[in-house]
Amino acid sequence: MRALARAVSAVSALAWACAAERAVVGGAVRFGALFAVHGAPAAAGGGAPCGAVREHYGIQRVEATLLALDAINSDAALLPRLRLGAELRDSCWAPPTALRQTIDLVRDAIAPPAASRQRPLPRDDAEACSVTSEPARAAAAPLVGVLGPGASSAAVQVQNLLQLFSIPQVSYSATSRELSDRARFSTFFRVVPSDRHQARLLVALLRAHNWTYVHALHTDESYGQSGMAAFREEAARGGVCVAREVALRAAPSGAQVAAALARLAGGPRVAVCWCEGRTARALLAGLARAGAPHSLRLVASDGWADRRDVVEGLERAARRALTLRIRSPYLKEFDAHYLALKPHNNSRNPWFQEFWEQKFSCSLSANPVVGVAGATGARLCSGSESLAANYTQEPKLALVVRGVYALAHALHDMAREACGAAGGLCAAMLPFNVSRYRRHLARVRFRAPDGGRVAFDDNGDPPPELSEYDVMSFEQRGGSWRYERVGRWRRGALQLRGGADAAYRRARGVAAACSAPCVAGQWARAGAGRARCCWSCETCAPLAVTVPPPTPGCRLCPPGHRPDPDRITCLPSPVEWGGGGSGARTLAAAAGVAGLAAVLTCAATFWRHRATPVVKSASRELCALLLCAAALCHVAALAAVARPAAGPCALVRLAAPALGGVYAAVLARTVRVARLVAASERRPAVRPRLLSSRAQVWTWLGLSAPGAGVAVWSAARWPAAARLLHPGRARSVLACGGELAAAQLAPLVPALVLLATCVVLAVRTRRLPHNFNETRFVGAAAYATCVIWVAFFPLYAVSAARTATLCACVSLSAGACVALSLGPRVWVCVCHPTRNTRAHFLTATSIRCHVGRYRPGREAGAGTSRGAETAQRDVACQTARAAAACAAAGACARVVRTTHADSSDVLIVLLHHQHALPDALPLTDSSE
Repeated sequence: MRALARAVSAVSALAWACAAERAVVGGAVRFGALFAVHGAPAAAGGGAPCGAVREHYGIQRVEATLLALDAINSDAALLPRLRLGAELRDSCWAPPTALRQTIDLVRDAIAPPAASRQRPLPRDDAEACSVTSEPARAAAAPLVGVLGPGASSAAVQVQNLLQLFSIPQVSYSATSRELSDRARFSTFFRVVPSDRHQARLLVALLRAHNWTYVHALHTDESYGQSGMAAFREEAARGGVCVAREVALRAAPSGAQVAAALARLAGGPRVAVCWCEGRTARALLAGLARAGAPHSLRLVASDGWADRRDVVEGLERAARRALTLRIRSPYLKEFDAHYLALKPHNNSRNPWFQEFWEQKFSCSLSANPVVGVAGATGARLCSGSESLAANYTQEPKLALVVRGVYALAHALHDMAREACGAAGGLCAAMLPFNVSRYRRHLARVRFRAPDGGRVAFDDNGDPPPELSEYDVMSFEQRGGSWRYERVGRWRRGALQLRGGADAAYRRARGVAAACSAPCVAGQWARAGAGRARCCWSCETCAPLAVTVPPPTPGCRLCPPGHRPDPDRITCLPSPVEWGGGGSGARTLAAAAGVAGLAAVLTCAATFWRHRATPVVKSASRELCALLLCAAALCHVAALAAVARPAAGPCALVRLAAPALGGVYAAVLARTVRVARLVAASERRPAVRPRLLSSRAQVWTWLGLSAPGAGVAVWSAARWPAAARLLHPGRARSVLACGGELAAAQLAPLVPALVLLATCVVLAVRTRRLPHNFNETRFVGAAAYATCVIWVAFFPLYAVSAARTATLCACVSLSAGACVALSLGPRVWVCVCHPTRNTRAHFLTATSIRCHVGRYRPGREAGAGTSRGAETAQRDVACQTARAAAACAAAGACARVVRTTHADSSDVLIVLLHHQHALPDALPLTDSSE
């Protein structure tokens, strides 16, 4: 084991002697890389030594760069026949050191060392430095660009130098917004998003937690100043106010932190920290010393991210802090490479042995080198140490690899353009033109090995769609502290795990508002000037919603809408129909059902007894038309209680013309009966005209035509389609079109005229015919409907459901007409079939039979003559069998004789009677 230690020590001494400040990989062309392998100097003086070796920001980033170079040079498709080299230098996380290292890179590129031109590379053991870095040959290779440094302040100074020579610079960590200014930094590119995206994310995160009044702290250098300026702009646009703002040095003293916390003692308990890691750690230390009275909920930028070194030993002060981390994929292949490294197998990293001794507090040499951290007085390294102990991968390694691949892809595109398929470093590329290379770098578009896309916009930044962040929360879980991802920023939108509920739980009990939040239905009226961070709550109207910033206020909901419970958006109101006039709707439904049942009963009865005298004498065509019109009236009544739609609304508009059809049928039947009776009363010289079935149908059509015409005009003037009405601004009532008094009552006028005519004729013919007084029933129907319509108009005027009231009255009127005009005939057919004879349904009580003219001389038993023309009445009896009954009744027949000068007329009138028959004979009804 001691022999191994001595061998490693010898290699270590050679490496330290040859390349203590750089690691070189030979190649035809090379790029420079600046990493903060060591921490910043403890003192500000230029001669102060660098700090301790940093594993995350230094060693891991160096190893990731070397691993990416190996992959590029072994890839036959990328840079064929052209080896890419690199020269890695330590910037010590200090802008002066980064600038000095950049000057060395540029000087070597402009004027390569004379040694590289005068002698070849050393071959003997005394020049063993060639095993690790080949510094002389690498220095002679053209410099295509510089990768890094990580800090924005250092990147600004390095860029000021590089752009003088048009040398491109690609940063993997510098996010300062000022670096996007192409006029000032013409050769700067980066694979990380600008701070302007981070500022938008911070404002969105604060708004999601309802933290609108916060303190602000920032590191007093380029990263913090530029980031805080971007945050102030976005906060002003997003409605977040900054109560107090404090700037701290990158490594502030305890007194400076205490003074800053004293300034932030009052007001909100949330502070935005746009700080580097050292500043954030000093702030946490100050909070830990100050205790609970000065506690703050910190919301930090990516300078803190998920770094363990920031919170180590200060976990309670950092509890539940929200930090931002630039989204960078995890490199699984790096773990296998890194964990396999040992001091004896990693000779190309000149800082690795120092890091090994520092990490494990041991020495690789029996004679420790003075100044190596942890070497003096330390034990010898055993060789069993492992980097897997407490290992975590640095979050931005994937971004470092993307920067290396961006430089390689630009060189590949340039070589393909200049050299064609031959590849390699052809003569057309020499001397190397860095301006031409920079143009190719600006146009690169490729997918990195980690799967992410790499591209640059006109400012050298990644496009907005490639700018992604993770929102981390520092939590305690099961006795251990860790960072948990609680959100994500992607494509300009914040997505929180658990949504608003999780944000509410995190923000509960943390005061970060100047005024109390406004309740639902109120909007915040902000003050003017510095008082804009505070507001007063103004109440909106009952049917108004609040309008969010930037133009807060109230907005009235449109008709048919009402505010949601939070008074933020307007929601459509539930569609109402049939809400009022429940009594009228119930009556309409009952009348429709009962009326349809009556119509069907009459129709079935008449069809079954269609050949009997009671049906044949009722004018079957008019009865059929009456039943059809009545059925339409009842269907309209049922449609009036259904949900308004195209079909029901159209049926409702047919109620008035259908009622006119009912009255037209009743009137036509009444006129027909009256004409027949009138004809039977006088001498039957001529048969009445227009009494055929066809004539009755045409009569019905003529009487119904005015009502149908008015209904068509009303439908054209006021369409019947269903539509939404808004009787109140927040209500939506679905109703049929044309529910106006004029639209509904105008078609009723012809029907009411027919009703009045029916009443007049019913009064005039109330005793006709004498045997079956049909006009008496017609009159009863007319009188009943008159009563209905007299009651209709006041009910219509006050009803909340006018359509249902109208249809109910129409249905009741049609039902009355059917029941009173056709009901007696149905009663005879069903209950008294023995009366269903011809004699019961003749057009007169007495049947007049005209015998004819005869001369007096031929008449036996003629009576005495009384003047020129006399009449003699005789009484005749029937057979002797019924003589006693005839004598009791008075007469069976009456004979009227009219004597003229040369002839006589005889009229025999058979009286309606019934003889009492003996018990032995069967009982029958006779009408003769």
